[in-house]
Amino acid sequence: MSRRFRRNGDAANVVVVDRIRAVEVPVLTEAKRYIVRGEVSAALRFAYPKVVEDLSRAFGTALPEGYSHEELLARSFTPEMAPLVDFFNRLYALYAPARFGDGATPESGEEALELLQSLYAAEPMWRLYVTPGEGALPIVTPSAEPVALKPEEEESPWPT
Repeated sequence: MSRRFRRNGDAANVVVVDRIRAVEVPVLTEAKRYIVRGEVSAALRFAYPKVVEDLSRAFGTALPEGYSHEELLARSFTPEMAPLVDFFNRLYALYAPARFGDGATPESGEEALELLQSLYAAEPMWRLYVTPGEGALPIVTPSAEPVALKPEEEESPWPT
């Protein structure tokens, strides 16, 4: 049996920078619930405003509620947000009939989910919903002086 992995260095030199617990973005979860029930228009009417709100929070820019889609792009989108413009535009193209017209087509549900996944794949967006992972190791620093135990706190030979 051959070894596939070799140990390079000491395991004690490994440093964990960040521990996070993977969770699905609540906007995606809720949009899926609507779509599974056949309510694609409701999914889009829910998701688009949440995306606008999350873009504002994630990129630290003002996306005022009263702005039209075009105004948001022209006045509020930053260069950091540029990779998301195509996904955001396509999501709006699905949202507009759901909000202002006769409703979204049932087949547009899958595309809407794909667009939401693409929008929330950007690190600033998914980081909005990250929670610290369990099992993160605390930082322990040795004290300069040993701490003297009080008589009632002396170590017991019995496990506690």
